[in-house]
Order: sequence, then C-alpha cells, then structure tokens
Amino acid sequence: MNPQTRLAIDGYADASPAPGTGWGTATFDLIHSPADADTIAPDTPDTENACTTADPRIADVLLREIQPGDLLRVTGIVVQPDDLTAPARFTVDALEVLEAAPATSSS
Repeated sequence: MNPQTRLAIDGYADASPAPGTGWGTATFDLIHSPADADTIAPDTPDTENACTTADPRIADVLLREIQPGDLLRVTGIVVQPDDLTAPARFTVDALEVLEAAPATSSS
C-alpha cells in the first residue's frame, strides 16, 4: 500500500479542469514549482500532480471558474503511485485561488 500524506501545495492549473467520473467530481493537473529555487539544482523539474475532487462545491468552482494558468492552493491527501515516473495522485478537499491567470484577448 502506498503511503498517504495530508498536504497543502501551491501550483498552476495546467489545463481547464474536466468533469470527473461521477456527479459532483472534477479532475485537473496542477503544476508545482520548487519552493526555494536557490537551494535546488537549476534543472530541477516542476512536479505534476493529477488532482481529483469528490466535493461538489469544489468541483463546481473548478468547472466554472478555473482557467489554465490560475495559481491555486489545494489541500488534501497525496499518494505517490508505485511507478515513480507517474504523477502523484492528489485528492483535493480544499481549494483557494491565489491569483487568476491574466485574461487573454481574442482578436
């Protein structure tokens, strides 16, 4: 069994969230950059987290309001799959929008 950790992380929505497999659920990818760039190697990659929520209130916000590039803080349970190259799975039970992505103009 994989260890589970309760965690809060900040990251950017990689793409528009999508409806999950059941009513009141949603999925999205969150890109987390290392917190202290001065203490890590310059080529350290960002971390991708595959996020899901079963909270209908959070799913509604994700599906109606969140756009790619929004800076989010998510809190929940993270599980690293046995395949260490696969993204961690993050079950979100709290969501905060820290900064909206800049609006794009259509020409």
